Amino acid sequence: MMYQVFLSILETFIVFGVGAIAWKLKMIETGDLDKLSRLTLDLFFPMLTFSTITRTFDPDRLSELWVMPLLGIAIMLFGAGAGWIFKRFMKSRGHGREGTFHHICAINNYVFLPIIVLQNIYGERHVALLLLMNVGSTIGFWTIGVATFTGGGSWKQTLKSIFSINIAAVVAALLVSFLGIPVPEALDYTFKYLGDITVPLMLVVIGVALVGSFRGMLENWYDMLLLSAVRLVVIPAALLLLLRLLPLPEEVYQVTAVVALMPAASSSVLVAKRYGGDPDFAGRAIILTTLFSLGTIPLLMEIFLPR
Repeated sequence: MMYQVFLSILETFIVFGVGAIAWKLKMIETGDLDKLSRLTLDLFFPMLTFSTITRTFDPDRLSELWVMPLLGIAIMLFGAGAGWIFKRFMKSRGHGREGTFHHICAINNYVFLPIIVLQNIYGERHVALLLLMNVGSTIGFWTIGVATFTGGGSWKQTLKSIFSINIAAVVAALLVSFLGIPVPEALDYTFKYLGDITVPLMLVVIGVALVGSFRGMLENWYDMLLLSAVRLVVIPAALLLLLRLLPLPEEVYQVTAVVALMPAASSSVLVAKRYGGDPDFAGRAIILTTLFSLGTIPLLMEIFLPR
């Protein structure tokens, strides 16, 4: 199990490294990040969302698996609640750090790492359940995740940020699925083709954004350790204990448990930049929680998901 987790995390850091190399060779400049972030989050990501949902969401199985999207949202709500409590113990709250701390507690790596871990340990059926959960997770990301940054502002600002093209992509995909509207083959292929490059491109862009984070790894060390403990131990352990009290099918519990154990979302640095958070704080949190998860994921899986 440790080996599969290690390979999954190594793959992430290798692609980060490609972004750092592209920056070093001046193929991508730091000033390009805003445009690349927009391209990734506002164009390719909605295509990935629409393609994934329309290809994997089966309305006929809704009565059987309706709980998966709800669990995706519930994980984020629970994390947001924990973040609201623990952000009060931060020592440095300026420059958008408090919102970034709250966001990372709420939103973890709910797609990329879980796919690799589930595929290596359990197989394709668990991956299919994860993609169904992703319907709820995507809604949670663009509502709860955005609100953690903008919640201190006006409701008008928060609602404007939430009602984005990504939520429109979720709504459009669900309408197509429920109403049985056929997607033209050329459009379906284009969305899948471009959507498939979203995660690799996002990780490359994040690699560029993380270059500056390595230089200040010891900054705000107390807040970083607090965030790592909350994100990797407190939230997952509490969630898994609660999930065990619910009458969930074993495979549903396994998928939800793996998602709950994941470190900070790689996209946090881009979203922090977009919504007024602290990208450098987010970058350091991604690096540290991902590294620490090499120990926490196998340990907690051994406790809560014994073979």
